[in-house]
Amino acid sequence: MRRILYALAVMTMASAGSAAAQTRSDIEVLRQELRTDRQAVVAKNMKMTEAQATAFWPVYREYQAELTKIGDRAIKLLENYGKQYDTMKDADAETMLKDFLDVREAKVKVQKDYVSKFKKVLPATLVGRYYQIENKIDAIVNLEMAAGIPLVK
Repeated sequence: MRRILYALAVMTMASAGSAAAQTRSDIEVLRQELRTDRQAVVAKNMKMTEAQATAFWPVYREYQAELTKIGDRAIKLLENYGKQYDTMKDADAETMLKDFLDVREAKVKVQKDYVSKFKKVLPATLVGRYYQIENKIDAIVNLEMAAGIPLVK
């Protein structure tokens, strides 16, 4: 998974210019691999009964689809950052900062909204466990991506 995350961060930063279309398709392949890896980690660590799993996975897929939409916004923001990196002005930085915080806020909103949906199909202890697993995966993703994204000049 680390290779996937690093490549995603590097390719996102390299998406300016004529390579953008190819890089976009590469990013989508890597994102799909990451989704597959994420689901495997969740499946391995949730310790659900068969009945719980049957009820959980449709909600999980719906939740991940919502997060994917937010992820699309984050990828677009990173692509714009890569394109403007060498010529960034204060106004660009302000817009990107606002967009970055909007993306984070949207993700937290979805996370909050889905707690009740997950609690309809799982006990609160397993919902908490699921959110812990997601948080750990996100921490790894964020760390790897941060390593590949240079600071604003």
